[in-house]
Amino acid sequence: MRNARRLTLAAVTAATLVGGGALGVGSASAATPSPFPAITPKIGTPFPYVGLVRAAGADRYETAAVISEGSFAPSPGSSVFVTSGEAPADALTAGPAAASLDAPLLLTPGTSLAPAAAAEITRLTPATVYVVGGADRVSDAVLTAIRAAAPAATVTRVSGTTRYDTAVAVAQTFFPTPKGVVVTRGDTFPDALSGGAAAAAAGVPLMLTDPAALPAPVSTWLQGRTFSAAVVVGGTSSVSEGAAAAVAAHVSDATQVTRLAGADRYATSAAVATAVFPDATTALIATGEDFPDALAGVPAAAVNEAPILLTRSTCGPVPVIAYVAGNKALTGEIVLGGPTAVSDDSLLTSCA
Repeated sequence: MRNARRLTLAAVTAATLVGGGALGVGSASAATPSPFPAITPKIGTPFPYVGLVRAAGADRYETAAVISEGSFAPSPGSSVFVTSGEAPADALTAGPAAASLDAPLLLTPGTSLAPAAAAEITRLTPATVYVVGGADRVSDAVLTAIRAAAPAATVTRVSGTTRYDTAVAVAQTFFPTPKGVVVTRGDTFPDALSGGAAAAAAGVPLMLTDPAALPAPVSTWLQGRTFSAAVVVGGTSSVSEGAAAAVAAHVSDATQVTRLAGADRYATSAAVATAVFPDATTALIATGEDFPDALAGVPAAAVNEAPILLTRSTCGPVPVIAYVAGNKALTGEIVLGGPTAVSDDSLLTSCA
């Protein structure tokens, strides 16, 4: 556990929300060279923590293994988390849980263990492998393959009937007495990616909700709980005022409830980064147009005390570029995914 390195949600409550207004960031010229190293890291090559590097494999499963390799070493008594790479919901809540145990998050297809995940599990020799999600997401055959990859490990499934039940099961298992909570919508992925990094940094669960109202499993989980702080990630179209108020009712001090939101998913990721990681030395950058590459990034973000910033595939959103340019402590940027997901231009050229 990195308790001494954990942030507190209370430190976020005075944050200024980041909008999507023009900030005067110019475009790079066509002659600007690619910012990436000549050789893209492959599995087995840890990425550096200074400078700009791309962590990518041939697919989402290899990319997750690259991310794991770059931030996690074999350790006695360690854990590994595995979730479906075909749907984001379970991985979103698994990320902060994995971070709480200093564990990586690997992805797999539902019916067979991804070879890259198997190889990484074997490398890490964990004592425990947690599979988050039901058998409809990660089959029992995958659990059998995990046991073959790590014969000494205990393999445990954590799941519920729906994504909200699974989120509650994850919280109950890994955060039995949380001091705070981060809440975001559960029917799509962008806000939960940046919110997951915030939850991981604070050592609290990420809880999912329907946009309009808290789902019944989440309401039940909240009963009898009192938090010292809560953060809602996303605007009112993502988490309604009613849903936010239902969470706020379980916070002991109303001033310790904060909504972090921007004009869109990109501005929201910058809002979270600005509020929670104002002096980060490393940032993880992923496409905001699809979910796979960033799912495994949350535990790595926690290890590196870093935000997850979302970008467009061909240009950088103004709020994201403004955060990177304005954070003078930032010395490392880790791009998650290949050039079709995040092109060189996305970091060199403003969308404005």
